[in-house]
Amino acid sequence: MREGIIRCQLSENHADSVQEWIDGALTESAGVGAEWYILALAQQGGYDFSGYAQALSAYLAENEVNSASTRLKLALVQKCIGEDAEMPPDAIGQQGIMSEIFGLHLLHNGFVSETHTEEALVDAILSAQLADGGWALSGEVSDPDVTAMALQALAPHAGECGDAIERALQRLSALQREDGDFASYGVPNPESTAQVLIALVSLGRDPLTEADFIKNGNTLLDGIALYRLADGQFSHTRDGQANANATSQVFLALTAYETGQNPYILRETASTAPAVGYRLPVILVISGVGAIVCIVLLCRKNRSIKAILPVIVLTAGAAVFVGVTDFQSAEEYYQPDAPASGEVIGTVTLSIRCDTVAGKAAHIPENGIILEETALSICEGDTVFDALTQAVKARSIHMEYSGTPELAYVRGIGNLYEFDHGDLSGWVYHVNGASVSIGCGEYMLQDGDCIEWLYSCDLGKDAE
Repeated sequence: MREGIIRCQLSENHADSVQEWIDGALTESAGVGAEWYILALAQQGGYDFSGYAQALSAYLAENEVNSASTRLKLALVQKCIGEDAEMPPDAIGQQGIMSEIFGLHLLHNGFVSETHTEEALVDAILSAQLADGGWALSGEVSDPDVTAMALQALAPHAGECGDAIERALQRLSALQREDGDFASYGVPNPESTAQVLIALVSLGRDPLTEADFIKNGNTLLDGIALYRLADGQFSHTRDGQANANATSQVFLALTAYETGQNPYILRETASTAPAVGYRLPVILVISGVGAIVCIVLLCRKNRSIKAILPVIVLTAGAAVFVGVTDFQSAEEYYQPDAPASGEVIGTVTLSIRCDTVAGKAAHIPENGIILEETALSICEGDTVFDALTQAVKARSIHMEYSGTPELAYVRGIGNLYEFDHGDLSGWVYHVNGASVSIGCGEYMLQDGDCIEWLYSCDLGKDAE
């Protein structure tokens, strides 16, 4: 669905690449409609936003933005594209709950407020939680949009306000319709559903397997898809006309889904703390050895700092190296995964081809075949991503992805990556000869399915 939006936007705006779209239509709309797209594209990375940044600065200099929430949002957009931005004065709290939500987003990303702290804004948002568990702009009945956006802001503080978050999630689950979508002020629409999807991703929840958000077999993505038009855009209401706001909010949600990231925690400030795993014991051993050496030097009455300092430096350097390095041999990685629990339900075939760029580089096969059609056994619940992972590990084929396995977005196979051959290039997959609009981590396989991974230079059009 995300690729469909890009394809339509490029076509409508006569752009040959995403960069041309940014430099053209999105720059022309700076400050008045491009911001959801820019936030999404900035999270993806790899683009030049300098032209848009100049246009946004000019817009802010020439126009008085009356909405406090909008001023805060535009400051966040400036920050996400690497521009210097300051906290808009007197904006936080001046427009109710929404200005508090966006104010908290700014504080999460390094902005400084002379009047508010993160803790104070968290308390303010929590104090506005309604009796039914959600939030609203006014009144005593919660609204799914405002509730979801409050959760997006509270997500970095989930450990502190877990009870309030669970109450809100229960309320959103109760508001979800049988088709998987949501209604705001009595009108079913994709924007509300998109905001709920972003909230779940921000909280580290899988929107496709979270049981409370699957109604009558329909997920949030199913609910969003109800509003998709033939050209790839989205309408605000079922069977309605293309709506720019609906399409851009869905684009932001789909990007969050693919990257597995809260779009309001900007890439440059996101946590990069390594996992502990085996590291802590090894670091403790290194520190212990360093301490013993220092003690031995002291016992020998060698109290010179020049003798002890190299030991301290070497110990600290070794500890840092272990802390940031992931040690795994090729044999450990490139081996078939342990058999999935449950009985084998059948066999599928999987192939990986890059005919569109065959032979264009030394590492790209001349015949375009990275993996010939190969038979794989599957168990109940296995997905296209599970099959791909099984195949590449068993055959020592390089593969990289982002997000969790359930939300996996395949970035590279066989050292051939997205964007290597243009802004529209990347990996797509077909099942039984047809393209699929859902992620590879959510497509459940059946006996006899034929999976094809194909490298496209044109958002999948050249792979059909």
